[in-house]
Amino acid sequence: MELPSFDELKDLAQRDPEGFEKLRSELIEDCIRGSSEANQTRLRGLQFVIEAKRRVAGSPMKALLEIQAMMYDSVLELQQVLLHQGRSCEPPASIDTRVLDFPPPLSSAD
Repeated sequence: MELPSFDELKDLAQRDPEGFEKLRSELIEDCIRGSSEANQTRLRGLQFVIEAKRRVAGSPMKALLEIQAMMYDSVLELQQVLLHQGRSCEPPASIDTRVLDFPPPLSSAD
């Protein structure tokens, strides 16, 4: 399913909120179905959490802030994992890590 333009979505949300929610759900489901089978369960779980946060938030702005905080926490967690992996990927001190200087290659004119 093709994603409508922002203005089309805005218009639909204003004149037909139920239709907008139906389209939103269909687009999300299409996206999840388009992912690998290994990721689909995780994406459905994530979408469940997002929908729960939207329901209990009380306002669209509060829902946005809750979901944004969830995304920020996820990025921080990923950053910590990557930093931790970076430390464990350092070569052992016993490995020679000198940079060797090679002469430039001879050009075809030489």
